[in-house]
Amino acid sequence: MHFKAPLFALFALILLVTTSAPARAQGGNPTVTDLGNNIYLVDGTQAQIPNLLPAEEVQKIATLQRIAPGAFFVILSPVSPDDQTILVATSSGFGFTNIRDGKTVPFPQAPNYAQLSNWFWLNDETLASYGVTLPDLQPILYGADRRTGLGQVLAAVPAGFGFPVLVSANGRKVLFAAPPQTSQALTAPAPGGSVQAAPLPTALSVAARLPTGSRARALADFAALFNPIPAGAVASEVFNVNTRLTVVDTETGEARPVTTLPAGSAPGELSFSQDGSKFALTVERGDVDPDRGFDGARISEFGYRDATGNLPPAQNPWLQGNQLITLDFASGEVKTLRAADGDGAIYHGVSWSPDNQTLAVTMQQPSRLLGRRYPVYASASRSGSSLRLLDSNLREIRRVDRIEISDIDMTASFVSPDELLIQSHYRLNDHPHYYNWRSGELRTIADRAGTFAGVTPTNRSREIVFMYTSFTDPVDLYRMKWDGTAFARITWLNEAARQFSQTKQQPVSFTLGDGSTHSGVLILPADAPFPPKNLPIIVWQEGGPRTHVKNQWLALIESPFGLLPNFGFGLLVVPLYGRYGIGPERFEALSDGANFGQIDIDAMNEIVGQMRARGWASKVGITGCSYGGYFTTQSIIRHPTTYNAAHTMCTISDAVTEWSRGYATAMPVLQGLPPQAALAEYAQDSPSYNADKVRTPLLAFHGTADFLPVTVMENFMLEVINNGVPAKLMKFQDAPHGFVAIPPYELYGAQEQIIWFRTYLMR
Repeated sequence: MHFKAPLFALFALILLVTTSAPARAQGGNPTVTDLGNNIYLVDGTQAQIPNLLPAEEVQKIATLQRIAPGAFFVILSPVSPDDQTILVATSSGFGFTNIRDGKTVPFPQAPNYAQLSNWFWLNDETLASYGVTLPDLQPILYGADRRTGLGQVLAAVPAGFGFPVLVSANGRKVLFAAPPQTSQALTAPAPGGSVQAAPLPTALSVAARLPTGSRARALADFAALFNPIPAGAVASEVFNVNTRLTVVDTETGEARPVTTLPAGSAPGELSFSQDGSKFALTVERGDVDPDRGFDGARISEFGYRDATGNLPPAQNPWLQGNQLITLDFASGEVKTLRAADGDGAIYHGVSWSPDNQTLAVTMQQPSRLLGRRYPVYASASRSGSSLRLLDSNLREIRRVDRIEISDIDMTASFVSPDELLIQSHYRLNDHPHYYNWRSGELRTIADRAGTFAGVTPTNRSREIVFMYTSFTDPVDLYRMKWDGTAFARITWLNEAARQFSQTKQQPVSFTLGDGSTHSGVLILPADAPFPPKNLPIIVWQEGGPRTHVKNQWLALIESPFGLLPNFGFGLLVVPLYGRYGIGPERFEALSDGANFGQIDIDAMNEIVGQMRARGWASKVGITGCSYGGYFTTQSIIRHPTTYNAAHTMCTISDAVTEWSRGYATAMPVLQGLPPQAALAEYAQDSPSYNADKVRTPLLAFHGTADFLPVTVMENFMLEVINNGVPAKLMKFQDAPHGFVAIPPYELYGAQEQIIWFRTYLMR
């Protein structure tokens, strides 16, 4: 049920596959095997899959699905002190990018070096980070010259405090983490007796992927590094390390102990003030993993009891183990606040002001679900965030609780003693916000819809640097001023795709019979009028369901924002219930009472009725992957005459199977009860038990390696097909949950998708 393909991972995996001429009608298709009963096996693992559409349309799909080499971005460093340069990671490697003209100097990753800390600038020209040499694990300070891209070891780090994992922005204070013993599992003999350390860069580079030194989650991965996760292990085997944390002044050698992480704990986020005089971190329990793997729900576990609201707060490890810890370096004083002593909110993100006087803390809210006795505290089920400002004595001085910054992943970082940059997702957009905590001014910096990612402030020019993308804009790097003006392009790697695509996006909203208003976007062919008139429109729904629905460029079968509108269809995207970034109440509503399988399904049915009444849609289709696939299939069961065609992918079709062998808390948090206590509800919410209600022409894709059993989906489709409904199941050999990792399947699947919707929506 949880199809979570991160934005950057999608960009990295979409590689162009050489296209071939269309298959001839005669001669058969050796890679697409007819298994009978309108079920086909697609196997692109041994040979190229012949195309179904004319060559020019296949090339069009390939161009839309292509992401230019290097054209996904992760901002790794702060902006240089002279406001000229950042370190950026792309699919083609690291590079120093000039934020004025976009010129990039390649920075090859150093051999035999694993980065541990965040990057920080020693001066205008030299960027540095702490790490370890391989395979001997000697801590070192490593630096690189932005003019040449050349790196070198700047200093060895004295032993005694452990490993350096976080550095203050001025480089003077360093947080060290010392596990009680170092595991030799860091390296393993390779064939032939040599030593390899391939897992290290992934395990150690979490802080490096973050934009500034004020926020990091390096310690969680650090703990995992020294306690590698055995297959099938729970998280208690990862975090039970009693790691000792110490802050050291690199100029004087003075050291201040912070804390020793209790067994079963993991760091949340960490922050130094600008000069390192203040340090803060949040601590969460990590010994109970609510989604420990694909082994179903076990009612005795903490994760299950929490998800179903049966775990009293006094026994809840996510509440009881959550702490905020601060260090004043000058005095050595350590202060601690426990979430269990507060109002039930969880300490999460931290950022110290440059003057060391104010601490910004993002607080995450547990879900309080109708029909559940107790709040749900595990991180995957928290409903949203708010911001609190504390003074240096940790007394609250300001609280900000606004829906536009209530996203679960909201972050807030000081850029001056009074001003913060806040990043938050609201509805479909990831936007940066300006907040002055003294005046109370809060405003969105963004001047357009879309996703602003990796937002990083400059030092003196009052600008931000970020990656930007939208439904109609492939990703590139940009900058703009804090006042929301001077939006400027830095890189042009995806300009060809931008010019090739001919689409536009239009905000839309619908007020339903219960008084609720739902906002979204209608993506249209560039030449279609708005409002459209009798246009074939396809409703799309994201996976999850506990995920964001993001305004971003993708042209995949699972996320066809740049695909279907370029072939004459409208695509409607509306986040409904159970989604992050639309407010806690609507997030919780999907799991309230017996709402699952109904509330969002019925809301979209009403929206489609309004589109028809407005004359927008001639015919309406529906599609989605994972939870989007469930949404698609459940929609045509509950409302068999609403949609003219459907395309379901990677679909959960049996809630009982998901409860018994799927994610440990996915179905429990949605249903609240086990199937033996709510058989009728599980049956009503499972497409598998309602195949006889399907009347809509249905195309289904499913991978043979999907963790959702392909046989369950095949049984469902056989019943639909045997009932005489126009339907077809395409089984993709060795495909996992989603097809983005196998570009030939994306190219071929797009053709099947377009043909299906042309057949039933355009004729």
